[in-house]
Amino acid sequence: MNTIPADPILVVDDDPTSCQSIVATLEAAGYRVESTTDAVAALWRTLRRKYALVIADVVMPTLAGPKLLEEVRRANPDMPAVLVSCFPDQRAIAAARMLGVPIVSKPFSIDTFLSAVLAQLHREPETRAS
Repeated sequence: MNTIPADPILVVDDDPTSCQSIVATLEAAGYRVESTTDAVAALWRTLRRKYALVIADVVMPTLAGPKLLEEVRRANPDMPAVLVSCFPDQRAIAAARMLGVPIVSKPFSIDTFLSAVLAQLHREPETRAS
C-alpha cells in the first residue's frame, strides 16, 4: 500500500539545509510537504490544519522534537510522526519509544527514511479506552 495522503506532511527542523533535504526527499517520493525551521510555529500550524504526518528534529532551540510531538498529540492523539536526529542518544531513543514513533539517524539512507514515513502513514491509530 503506497498511496499518497491528501494532507501534506509537515517537516520541522531548525537547520535550513537539513529541512530542505528532508523536503526534497519527500517531494521526490511524491508527497506534498510543508516545512518550517521554527518548532513553535509548527505547533501553531498543527492546531490550524490537518497534516498526514509530522517529522521533527530531536534537538531544536525553542522546542525539542519530542516535546513538540507531545504538544501536537494533546490536540491530535493519533498524529503519526517520525523523529530525526544527527545524534540519537539514549535519551532521544527513549523519548521516541515513549511516543511510539521511529527515530531516524541523519544522515539517513533514503530507503530507511521513506520506510519509516510509510510505516507511520499506514499505522493503525491507537485504540483508546473511552
